[in-house]
Amino acid sequence: MQAPARVKCLSVTAASSPFVVRGAQLPSGATADVWVDGTRRIAPGEVPGARVIDAGGRLLAPALAEPHAHLDRAFSLEVTGSNRSGTLAEAIHRFDAALGQMTADTLQPGAQRALQMMDSAGVAHVRTHTAVGGRLGFRAWEAVEVAARTVPQIQVQQVPMPSDPNCHLPNVAAWIREAVARGGVAVGGAPWLADDPSAATRASAELAAELGIQLDLHVDETDDPDVSTLLVLADAVQKAGLRGRAVAAHCCSLGTRPAQMVRGEVEALAESDIAVVLLPLSNLALQGRSSGVRGLAPVGLLRDAGVTLAVGSDNIRDVVVGVGTADPLRAAWLLAIAGHLTDEDGLTWLSDVVLRQNRAVCGAPSGLLPGDPAELILIDAFTAVEAVALAPSRVRL
Repeated sequence: MQAPARVKCLSVTAASSPFVVRGAQLPSGATADVWVDGTRRIAPGEVPGARVIDAGGRLLAPALAEPHAHLDRAFSLEVTGSNRSGTLAEAIHRFDAALGQMTADTLQPGAQRALQMMDSAGVAHVRTHTAVGGRLGFRAWEAVEVAARTVPQIQVQQVPMPSDPNCHLPNVAAWIREAVARGGVAVGGAPWLADDPSAATRASAELAAELGIQLDLHVDETDDPDVSTLLVLADAVQKAGLRGRAVAAHCCSLGTRPAQMVRGEVEALAESDIAVVLLPLSNLALQGRSSGVRGLAPVGLLRDAGVTLAVGSDNIRDVVVGVGTADPLRAAWLLAIAGHLTDEDGLTWLSDVVLRQNRAVCGAPSGLLPGDPAELILIDAFTAVEAVALAPSRVRL
């Protein structure tokens, strides 16, 4: 088979002229011509006068979605200093110590740079967790707002991450309410770090239900096997009526306990329809420095139980992790290696996670059905499996 021509990672979004992508390989494995009308929506059939883009058998997919980022601290090492121990504890300490230096002017350039990199990677949707409240106020939130306006081709969703994890306290809940009034799409935070993790977790779920929005939390981001708030979270989600509207990111400690001990937690996640976002880059770096246990949730157990999974990039060159990627396909590539998913079945499943389930977690349409917005990327790969296996170059159409 002839190798596809190389394509650059850049946006070539045209004006509203109709086009057809001929001979494209779809994520399903089918080969098709995909028509886009003058309103930039997927058309049910041929569109007169459409310009032709020859896919040459390459993979045509919906634009990518990044389900978990921290744009407010991207490229912020000059503000915080580097994390010498590589631990989450030091990252939190350094972040708090640098709050006085965090302004819209100091944080906006990093957020903008991260968004530009995401655009080059073919990302059209990003959900970012933004620090709010306390001495920081909403300066980081405003920085992300300004950065988002400079890259309008990406839809940016902000989730408030209160600087105090005690969401059950009235002042912390007030910060979240203010963030939602500013456009926040979910109640966020890290209640597992609260003085009373159960109370904070339940209060977060109740607040999300009251406000009529999603719940999207950092959960058990530690390699300490004794830390577990997932059963509390599952129960809180059920009682608050949030099934299908809750997300748990990280869930690292789940991977530190024997499988027979965690099956109940995994089944509770599935029963409560809580999506789990896996973040291999940050958690492989942060966790396991003393225990030797790497920080991935048990991917196989979660998959087999039918838990909705997504994969994200998390931090980009910040105080939490000094490396980074703005490319969900690269994050999926890393998860394939770390999660022992390099066989064809594993890569097939993982391609569905990053190409379809990431978008679902972000609330984006499937992307290839008639009437869907034409957010399309042409990937330099012949199959969806190759897209994950190689994380190759791609072009935004």
